[in-house]
Amino acid sequence: MNKSKRIKTKKFNKRCFTVILLIIILFFTSYKYNEKMDSDIIEAEDANVGVEDQSSQSTVPEKEKELGEQKQQQNQGSREEIEQQADQEKKSMGNNKVAYLTFDDGPSETITSQILDILDEYDVKATFFVIGNLAERHPDMLKRIDENGHAIGNHTYTHKYNDIYKKPSNFIKELKTTEKIFKNILGEDFETKIMRFPGGSFGEGKAVYKEAVENMGYEYIDWNSLNGDAEGHNIPSNRLIERFKSTFKGQDELVVLMHDTDAKKTTPKALPGIIEFLIDNGYEFSTFE
Repeated sequence: MNKSKRIKTKKFNKRCFTVILLIIILFFTSYKYNEKMDSDIIEAEDANVGVEDQSSQSTVPEKEKELGEQKQQQNQGSREEIEQQADQEKKSMGNNKVAYLTFDDGPSETITSQILDILDEYDVKATFFVIGNLAERHPDMLKRIDENGHAIGNHTYTHKYNDIYKKPSNFIKELKTTEKIFKNILGEDFETKIMRFPGGSFGEGKAVYKEAVENMGYEYIDWNSLNGDAEGHNIPSNRLIERFKSTFKGQDELVVLMHDTDAKKTTPKALPGIIEFLIDNGYEFSTFE
């Protein structure tokens, strides 16, 4: 081989070696670069994870605190609801004392009117046991009793013991007569099925009369308390109140006997004291129907 050919061959080999070396260097450099990039990415991800962990760790107590506060508010609300419900139940269960104010032997022109004024003032309803012939005499007062929302009961037509208690048929006749008077004054639609025996239903002698009125569909109403206004004339109002209190025993159903004839001038004066006493003792007022 001549010299020039050997030189060309040698240069060619040198170039090939240089190219191969460059390829190796480039490959190694690229590998190192990618490795570093991967490492940086991993470190960055680790750093982000660390930040997230740190953030989550810092927010956990805050979330727990927030949940605790919400739970406390819910518990507080639940306690308040339970207490309110308990108060309502106590009120509904506790208000089982009922007072029935009843007035016999009217209506009258003056005393019945005064009593109605007082009842209106206190927004209290009462039951009036009316004598038929007095209703005929004072029809406007009977209408006022009815229009004001009070209950009306039958108390016979004459209230004369010698006639009504002579025999049951006399008693029944007077009830029926009074029924007709009520309808004439208050209208044909008016009905009442409550009555009170003059003097009350007490005693074995009233047994046949009680049976007779029950057969007519009536319910007879007695009393378990009174103000004593039938025990004399012009009894001072303070004595009527004290008499009432002496018959008051805290009955769950209290039926108070009073009268609204014109002769009972102090009964209206005592009435506010009786009503206020009952209110102070937790009574509600109702009527017989």
